[in-house]
Amino acid sequence: MASVHRVSFTQRFKMYWVRHLQQALASLGELWRTPLSSMLSIAVIGVCLSMPAALQLAYKNVQRLTDSIQSNSQISLYLQQSVTEKEAKAWQLELSSEGGVADTQFVHRDQGLDQLQQRAGFGSVLSLLEDNPLPHVIVVQLASSWQSADKAEQLLSQLAQAPWVEQAKLDLEWLERLDALRAMFSQSALFLIVLLVAAVVLIISNTLRLNILSRRDEIEVMKLLGASSRFIQRPFLYTGFWIGLTGGLLAWVLCNLMLFWCEYALSQLGLAFGQQLTLLGQSAQEFLLLMISALGVSLLASWWSVRRNIRLIEPK
Repeated sequence: MASVHRVSFTQRFKMYWVRHLQQALASLGELWRTPLSSMLSIAVIGVCLSMPAALQLAYKNVQRLTDSIQSNSQISLYLQQSVTEKEAKAWQLELSSEGGVADTQFVHRDQGLDQLQQRAGFGSVLSLLEDNPLPHVIVVQLASSWQSADKAEQLLSQLAQAPWVEQAKLDLEWLERLDALRAMFSQSALFLIVLLVAAVVLIISNTLRLNILSRRDEIEVMKLLGASSRFIQRPFLYTGFWIGLTGGLLAWVLCNLMLFWCEYALSQLGLAFGQQLTLLGQSAQEFLLLMISALGVSLLASWWSVRRNIRLIEPK
């Protein structure tokens, strides 16, 4: 009587991953055997994925630009003429602990008059005045979390209600324009990213569909021999994995080439104006996010295409 050989759990676990490795290498070899079509698919996917990455970099640099502009956002509080210097400095100290205030600066009325004489060019005319008509001014620098148009307007109305403030001014229109510009850019970028990701899904799905149709006879034989659907689908899923991985790496290379070209053009522009202009590049976290997104989209498209097309193939 023949003895029954039982395979241990450890051996089955090892063989499971050995088969995965074999099918992963076999799918990579399948791409290598058709270099032209594989490179075309990878190139198209790399270009499509590089655009969202480039848009993300553009948004990050635009964000830095708007933050640097908004960091100059400040409220000018023109105090009443009856407020003395001592009272103004006491109120400046009280303002420093106010929520939404990053820093304060006291401008004496004499200092304001000197600045006005230098800027306006009417020094001889202003010197005819017997008394200084200008009030003391406290310049309030907004905190970074309060530099949106809504919060800045809220803080402006709050400070303007103080009894010793004659007038409070803030360029809200400029902040509103910056917020609208940033919102428009983010919405446009999101729309383009959705379109490009959809294009990647369609390209990978069509590539795997053609790959499945070219191996139709092989799949029919495997089904006749009793192979499971998972076993048949696995090589095609690994093909999608390799396409997503190489497409993501190509997108990273293209994105850095675009960044290098733009930074060179920007540096030439900065030389003309006597300034040094630089761009922010991709961080390690952003590179990791790009690769995870490329692999995730590729595997999702592969799973949908492979499951749908293999189900349609039945042995005759």
